[in-house]
Amino acid sequence: MHKPFIKRLWPATDNCLHTYIGQEPLDSSYFSILCYVVINVHKKLINRNCLEVRHRNYTSIWSQHYPVNTTENAEMQSDNVIASLQGALNKYGLSLEENVYRTWYYIRDIDNNYAGMVHSRTKAYEAAALNPDTHFIASTGIEALAHDPHILVALRSHSIKGLQPSQVTYLKALEFLSPTHAYGVNFERATRITYGDRIHCHISGTASIDAAGQVVHKGDVVKQCERSLLNIEALLKEGSMNLSNLVSAIVYLRDGQEYHRVAPVIRSVLPSDCALIFTRAPVCRPDWLIEIEGEAISPCVSPYPNFA
Repeated sequence: MHKPFIKRLWPATDNCLHTYIGQEPLDSSYFSILCYVVINVHKKLINRNCLEVRHRNYTSIWSQHYPVNTTENAEMQSDNVIASLQGALNKYGLSLEENVYRTWYYIRDIDNNYAGMVHSRTKAYEAAALNPDTHFIASTGIEALAHDPHILVALRSHSIKGLQPSQVTYLKALEFLSPTHAYGVNFERATRITYGDRIHCHISGTASIDAAGQVVHKGDVVKQCERSLLNIEALLKEGSMNLSNLVSAIVYLRDGQEYHRVAPVIRSVLPSDCALIFTRAPVCRPDWLIEIEGEAISPCVSPYPNFA
């Protein structure tokens, strides 16, 4: 509904990728935009769904994928968008297993369609040798509405060319969180990437879950919020960071009416300059009332090329 208005405010340019995510902001905003500004880069819009950003020795590929056949079920649509991502990667000589570090799956009617997406993703990952013995990809799977009501699954991804394997660490925090494959899904809890001048930590969608993979504090959104933050804090600690390093976070709520209960809790523990978006978006399990994803950045000095 807001897409035409946003396009008037921010016209498309030759080097800008626009992704519209159908989730309702909960802070009385008409819409929300989350930006990360990087200077001294070269940008090129490959097509309307793929942006190349070159910075120092690295090339970031931001892409978005929608199913071609919208009459198919969620699993088949997911097959299609993952194949589309792999096709885009092949053009760059990249691969799902070596170069994709962050994904977002946007699912219409998640309570009914999430399982189909997971089954599709599992097949694709197994074929690409992504498994518990290698690694997965940091990810968020959340309810959202695409521009076409028949689109059940859409995919957004961030891939990087130029990283050495030693620059990447997958964070588990097993004292607080179970491995995701323990309950039939396949993503990394968090991925830490070390550059010469900074560390980036990509935190997947994190909910109120314990080390056994069970939902904690059923029915209590505030307690679930506190547990989600505790889990994120544990992941960051494993990556030699803490909550003060968070530069952005997106808070997904199953019930938008809970915004006024959880917003003060989150704002009380996150840094004041952390960019925050609160949105209504049901999480992948009905018992989860809240999920939080985030990005953390910390300065460092390492032998790797600088980020920018």
